[in-house]
Parts: sequence; structure tokens; C-alpha cells
Amino acid sequence: MTVVAVEQLQTRSYAFSGGSTTGSRLFTIYDDATTIDNPQTIVDLFGSNGIPYRGEPFPSISNLFAKAYRIEKRAGTDMWDVTWEYASGAPLEKDPAEEGYVEVSLDFQSAFEDFYRSNAAIPTDGTVTATTDIGGGRMDIVGSPLSMLRFKVDWSVTETVDYATFVDLLYPAIINAQGTRNDKVFQGNFKGLMVYRGASARRIGLGLWSITHSMQQDGEYHLIQTPRRNANGDIDTKLYTEPYAQAVDVYYKQPFPIFSDFSSISPNWS
Repeated sequence: MTVVAVEQLQTRSYAFSGGSTTGSRLFTIYDDATTIDNPQTIVDLFGSNGIPYRGEPFPSISNLFAKAYRIEKRAGTDMWDVTWEYASGAPLEKDPAEEGYVEVSLDFQSAFEDFYRSNAAIPTDGTVTATTDIGGGRMDIVGSPLSMLRFKVDWSVTETVDYATFVDLLYPAIINAQGTRNDKVFQGNFKGLMVYRGASARRIGLGLWSITHSMQQDGEYHLIQTPRRNANGDIDTKLYTEPYAQAVDVYYKQPFPIFSDFSSISPNWS
């Protein structure tokens, strides 16, 4: 098998429009010993015999990369034409319908929540190990909390995987991770800052699934302030300074005490 690949230099193009650069190159390919009858044979030749491969830069242009190709057989001949399309941007960036595609979006949110104390010390990793007063400045009025803004970040990670990866790996990993916090630094977030909420999955093609994971980052480690109550269910209060009494003890409650390795949820995150 002796493959011959010849670029049709007269068809090489380069264009700039709307802030992006594009280009194209046409190659004629044939085997002077045998007949190539399967386009996959052409694909297997990418990166050899002078044929571009995905992510290869355009000749003499460093920010333009091979992104897509088209293969056509010339009628009545044993020759194949391969057209490579080039675009600026990340060299190996994948399309949403391609296996291995990953997209991340962030939603910065704030909402009013009830607080009894300000500047209370947060336990390491948000892990509550004892029922002790959290300290900080008292803010409640006779046991009624003060509403303050709490800032959180909703993370949405969408990826495209094949059916086997979804069924064998992601499905059980998602179930096991729901309601857990990250057990180590994940995407720049310290241990315990993020909680994995779950995912949605939909079939987008033959053997391909789009999975969207939902996580939330909370700078206060998802901790909830709860005041001590007496046998009647009333908040224990005491007059510390005039003119009103305030909650005696306030504790932290951690609704998500279990940790898991977020990087193991998907092979695309490792």
C-alpha cells in the first residue's frame, strides 16, 4: 500500500470575519497499488503522508486549527477528496454532539436567609463535630433571626458521553454522589464548599447521551444556624444588653455531612 496525498494549493483559503478566522485546505488522496474503498481508511491516515489531523495548525498560522473535515470520492476514479476546515480558538475544542464534549456554566446568586450570629467561626471543612455555641456577634431580637444575603454559586456541567459510559460509570456515580460535598479541592473550591445536587440525562443521538450535572458552592459550607430550644420548644433567650433579650446558644447544623470524590463522577473530569 503506497498512499499518495496531494494538496490542491490553488484551493487553499483564509478568511477573517466577525472577529473570527477561518480557512480550508483540499487534498486528493489515492493508493497507487490498491483501491481505497472505505472512507475510514482515509480517516486512519490523518496525521501521516502530509494529511492534517484534528487540532493541527494551519501552515504558518499559529492560531488557526483543523476542526472539521469532509471526505468525498471522485466519481469514476479511485481518488478521494478530503477538505479540512480550519477555525480559530482552542485547537481540540469539541462540538456538543461529540463524545468528550464538556461545557461549564456558573450562576452567581444571592438570597436572604436567617442568621442569629454574625462572623461566627466556621468549623474546618464545614464539619460539625460538637454541639457547642458558634460564637460571633448576636443579631437576633428575642429569638427572631435577622435576614441577610447569603451568596452562592450554582455550577452546571454538561458533557457528552457514550451509552456504555453513562450506564456503567455515570449512572451509579451520580446516585452515590447526590447530597454529598467534595472531599478535596475541586475546580478551585476547597473541601466541603460544594454539594452535588444531581444530574439530568437525555439521549441526543445514536449511542450518545448529554448529561448535565448540578452542583452548588456555598462560602459558608452549607451550614445552618439553629438556636437552642427549651423543653417547650421555645428559643432560650437572655437579656445581654438593653433593650431586648437574645438567643443564648446557637449551633451549626450540617445537612450534608457525607463527602465524595467529585472528580470520579465522570471520566471527563479527571
